Amino acid sequence: MNRIDRLSAILIMLQSSSLVKAKDIATRFDIGLRTVYRDVKALEDAGIPLAGNSGAGYSLVEGFKLPPLMFTKEEAFAFLLAEKLVDQFTDFGFKESYKSGIDKIRAVMQLAEKKSIELLNDKIDVMHFHGIKPTANQDILKDVLCGIADKRRIQITYSNYKQEITERKLDPIGLFFSKSNWSLVAYCDIRKDYRTFRVGRIQHVYQTSETFENEHPPLHSFLKEIEKMEGLHEVLIEVEKAKVSLLDENRFYEGLIYEEEKGDRVILHFMVFSLERFARWCLSYIDIARILSPDVLKGEVTSLLNKGNKY
Repeated sequence: MNRIDRLSAILIMLQSSSLVKAKDIATRFDIGLRTVYRDVKALEDAGIPLAGNSGAGYSLVEGFKLPPLMFTKEEAFAFLLAEKLVDQFTDFGFKESYKSGIDKIRAVMQLAEKKSIELLNDKIDVMHFHGIKPTANQDILKDVLCGIADKRRIQITYSNYKQEITERKLDPIGLFFSKSNWSLVAYCDIRKDYRTFRVGRIQHVYQTSETFENEHPPLHSFLKEIEKMEGLHEVLIEVEKAKVSLLDENRFYEGLIYEEEKGDRVILHFMVFSLERFARWCLSYIDIARILSPDVLKGEVTSLLNKGNKY
């Protein structure tokens, strides 16, 4: 990224947040702090009124407004992709709010960008999964996020995996998305401990008048524990570049993170929860795929092959 593009991107960061720290800018653009300070000074020299300093962070002076920004074609495509995902993986309230927001963004787009989105709109779709099933007149995700943002306790009607209905009062901490489902991490007043709740099993959410001042641990600390409990494994598979097309699209649902080309071969990086389940998928491609790691997966495949030889 050249400096002009980076300065524009930093300005967008400042518009999008009430406070931007120098280290966040450095991380975002992979530059040193000295470069950040020079870029900030360049913005000030160009007439952008900034408040703050290198220690506390930077922000645009209150009341300063910039004209609508122009979008690139790639950014317009990103909005379209995001709209498709929001439509599939959120509830009614968020779909409506997102569509309202995206309409405002489209309103400041150039005609060429609008036409590009219209052309692609019916050429991109998302397969339907058993994800969010919002109940009538209830916007579960929206109400949960309001509780998180306002640090306000919520009361939920919850159906567990045994179909038992319970009432819980919670301090909502955060949401995460995994395996086509949203989950809520919260402190439960009944259990006096932290619990994870599948959003699809929440039947009703009630906003209470109680706020919570307790400083709960950050969401990422819970996610690390969840990964440990669920036994997330990294898997590397090697396939000849000419034969990658023989792998079916299920590889994306088996936990594929990215594909890395190395000469005439491709290394597929997966993150999987069940090595036994993944081994069964691997058996379909045993003639073209080679397991690089972990060794325990090789053992799972060998075990399945030995079982098959008995019949």
